[in-house]
Amino acid sequence: MALTEAARLQPASPALQNGKSALSGMRQTIQGYVKRGLRGGLRNLGYEIHRVPPRRRAGSDGKGEAWISGAARVDPIWPLPRRQGGLSDDQIRAEFAKYDLWHYAYAFEGGLSFSARHHDPGLLADAPERPLQRFRHFMPYLIAANGGCLRGKRVLDIACNSGFWSIQCALLGAEVVGFDGRAELVEQANLVKSIVGIDNVQFRVLDFWSMTPQALGGTFDIVLNLGILYHLTDPLKALELTQRMARECILLDTGVAPAREPVVKLRWEEPSDIRAATRAGIVAFPSESGVDLMLRHIGVARWLKIPRHVADMPLDYLDGTRASWIIKVA
Repeated sequence: MALTEAARLQPASPALQNGKSALSGMRQTIQGYVKRGLRGGLRNLGYEIHRVPPRRRAGSDGKGEAWISGAARVDPIWPLPRRQGGLSDDQIRAEFAKYDLWHYAYAFEGGLSFSARHHDPGLLADAPERPLQRFRHFMPYLIAANGGCLRGKRVLDIACNSGFWSIQCALLGAEVVGFDGRAELVEQANLVKSIVGIDNVQFRVLDFWSMTPQALGGTFDIVLNLGILYHLTDPLKALELTQRMARECILLDTGVAPAREPVVKLRWEEPSDIRAATRAGIVAFPSESGVDLMLRHIGVARWLKIPRHVADMPLDYLDGTRASWIIKVA
């Protein structure tokens, strides 16, 4: 036994150590070739591999401070209510049929529902559950950041499209103004408003870059910047304009470049669909850390990247190509 233990405790011979080192180096070389070959092959197919950054601790903001806790589950008001004595089912169907494209799917009380319709349909764009999933993701944090209630808050919905988010906020008691650069989308929003029968939301046609407190009757307690940042040419300037409109809070939800570093990615976008830019040109979208850097630059008080806290989420939130922030302006 003593001989066996002594033998086991003997240091490895120089030849064995050199063999292990050579084997380790060969393994690293092979792994490097495989990784480079995989990246090159995927790049030829139009794909790239990015390292996903570690998730920030839930409940902490861009400065490491916990300032929102206990965001209770909130469900959208769905299906949407209908005004008593309003349009009949057939009349509503006829009004919806006037428009070839609808960015959001809608469902109303009484079993009446309409699908989203796009020129470039896709799984994410046309999924009827997508806005409901997004609501359950970020609206609890917006409500928690505003004392647990939106009642009486003045809310601005930037690029409101057909009014989905404006109407949800109005049904929660807020006084809402929504604007969009496309007149037909504002018509759609007013149609949905008339079916629901609410008067605490107003819609108007306005280009994003024309957004000022003077143009919209002052500033707002809450500003919604949802799905518009990555359709614009200058995300930093867009965030500065958004900040000027807000007295208290901004909800930002945007597509992000899948990169760990603070970068801004450019691409060309045509106004080929109601969810695209209003004019042809370059659009820019930053990475998550790029957004954090921009928020630091414009001098907001604090911000929180909303953590994933519900199981049912759209794919782009899960794969790191879309994210949401709650931003305290002051």
